[in-house]
Amino acid sequence: MNSEKQMTTDNHQMKSWGKHSQSGFSMVEVMVAILLLTVGLLALAKMQTQAVASNNYGNQLTEATFLAQDKLEELRLLNECYLAVIAKPELSWTAEDQAVVNNYNSQLSDSVVNWIENDTDSDGIDDQFSWQLATPDHTNVDGVLGVPNPIGVDGLAASAGGYIRTWYVADNKPLTKAKNLRVRITWGNGREVTLDTVLSQ
Repeated sequence: MNSEKQMTTDNHQMKSWGKHSQSGFSMVEVMVAILLLTVGLLALAKMQTQAVASNNYGNQLTEATFLAQDKLEELRLLNECYLAVIAKPELSWTAEDQAVVNNYNSQLSDSVVNWIENDTDSDGIDDQFSWQLATPDHTNVDGVLGVPNPIGVDGLAASAGGYIRTWYVADNKPLTKAKNLRVRITWGNGREVTLDTVLSQ
């Protein structure tokens, strides 16, 4: 009798354990899991969007720097050619020499007041120098190809978007026999790259 009673109790416990082992997730647990998964996926999507935007900006920054460096090198070479030409008597200039001089005058002339000098300590000596960028001396149309802004990374006219290339020249600033030069590339919503150099005269 006892063994029969013991078997009934054991069967009841096994059935009870089986019912509990087969129970599923509650609705609250499922909803919490879905919420956590959604939050994780949204964070992943935002991270991916930011990565694409950062890559795009990095590409534009590289292109703008290339355009500025290209113009800077072109103007540096033009300055060297000009110095070589003016070292010769003007009567011996060839048509190519005259073209160099004309190109120099159209691209490296200081035509706008864009260099600010301030005496910050009132000793009568200007000791702070800065560019005023509101009006450039030259825009891309002044270049050899005469391509108006905006331009693409190839330096040709851009149909949409593109870059604005301008440059600023200051003669004898802050020293005589020096030509200060700044090339500025702007694009998008207020983004810019500027490169500076000093050319000897």
